[in-house]
Amino acid sequence: MIGLFVMTDQVKIQFLGTGAAVPSLRRGLPSLAILHDGGIILCDIGEGTQLNILRAGLPPSKIHTILISHLHGDHIFGLPGFLTSQQMMDRVNPLTIIGPPGIRQYYDHIRSIAGFDIQYPLYFKELTQEENNSMLVGPFQVTAKPLEHRTVCYGYRLSESPKAGKFNSQAAAALGIPEGSQRRDLQQGIPVQINGKLIKPEQVVGPPVPGRIIAYLTDTRPCVNALELARTATALIFDSTFSGDHAERAQQTFHSTSVQAAELARQAVAGQLLLWHISIRNGEEIEAAMLREARTIFPNTLMPADYETVEIFRPGQR
Repeated sequence: MIGLFVMTDQVKIQFLGTGAAVPSLRRGLPSLAILHDGGIILCDIGEGTQLNILRAGLPPSKIHTILISHLHGDHIFGLPGFLTSQQMMDRVNPLTIIGPPGIRQYYDHIRSIAGFDIQYPLYFKELTQEENNSMLVGPFQVTAKPLEHRTVCYGYRLSESPKAGKFNSQAAAALGIPEGSQRRDLQQGIPVQINGKLIKPEQVVGPPVPGRIIAYLTDTRPCVNALELARTATALIFDSTFSGDHAERAQQTFHSTSVQAAELARQAVAGQLLLWHISIRNGEEIEAAMLREARTIFPNTLMPADYETVEIFRPGQR
């Protein structure tokens, strides 16, 4: 797995726990890792996550940011153990924790009671109730908006910048552009002069390649903010706690069904839907039916298992 961090322009999602509320032998409590070139963003950190990180072969020191959706136990009870284990492993890399109001207080209370201290740089950013939460996290511009759950819960949209288009060496040679700084300038979008003639970047550089968008929306009913965060997402990870037969229970508990997830993915014109936060009430046969019913609405749907990795391609590059 270490080889994932010498990759070029790859983004992968590794699912560490895909269950909901209570763990089972097949599905652990919620957590997933977004692997990008040089680092890892963790989304939620349920109990047992640090063991799942080790089983997945991921280097914990590469985790630079943890995005917390909300303060229910199945999404945060793994945080204290991970932080203290990193201290015992002499971590030096900084770590940022982003989440709803109260996440810093949660950490402070446990630290006070347990009597531990953290020496590596640890930062907290608590989101506001307004809908203007935007920040740079690794290669992504991250937007957070409140969802509809029984407590304050945020969904996250991670948007990557476009990549420069492919440089056409043959066209450059035909225009008399020598190897070196002038080609580099053109690749960076800067026009150059060759024999008194202006050469524009678009003459030798292809159109930019769109960036990937990952929407992480857990523990919510379908709602306006969920749709906005999911809009045109390359990969949409969405609450699918219940099967379509239990829409009333999903409504009562502020969750969603696999059918609702698929309908929202279709409305959002997403690229791929990843069903997530699966209740242990659903056995394997029910899960298979949930996947089938979702695919009838949104064909490009997966229901990942724990430790499964899904590569996310730039639009048009698969």
